Amino acid sequence: MNIRAIALATILGISAPAMIDVAVSHQAVAATFDYPEGEFVDRDWSVNLSFQSNVYYYYGQNRNNGSNISLGGVKASGNKQRQVYTWNNNGTRYQVTWRPSDPYFIRVQVINPRGRVILNRVLQRV
Repeated sequence: MNIRAIALATILGISAPAMIDVAVSHQAVAATFDYPEGEFVDRDWSVNLSFQSNVYYYYGQNRNNGSNISLGGVKASGNKQRQVYTWNNNGTRYQVTWRPSDPYFIRVQVINPRGRVILNRVLQRV
């Protein structure tokens, strides 16, 4: 398997598919941040962010081949102006950065367990 195939598998969660469900209180996150919700896309990627049963979910999909990953629970950081939400899948971090002053865009980064950024995209709300 070449390095691109490994990176793609890591991005999509194919190498270790998981549904991670760590509860984070909606009220705790909402009190500090104005979290983004909805679908954000570019030509190749789609990320849907949602709250269900007090869990903040990340659902990412490759729009070219349909492969996807769903993660629940989040670690929120940053401040009111620049909010960062991080989901962890066996050491691979899926990170969304959002500025409430620019609510129609998010930055999505996927960072492998060694700390290397393997995806870095700005997505627009649909």
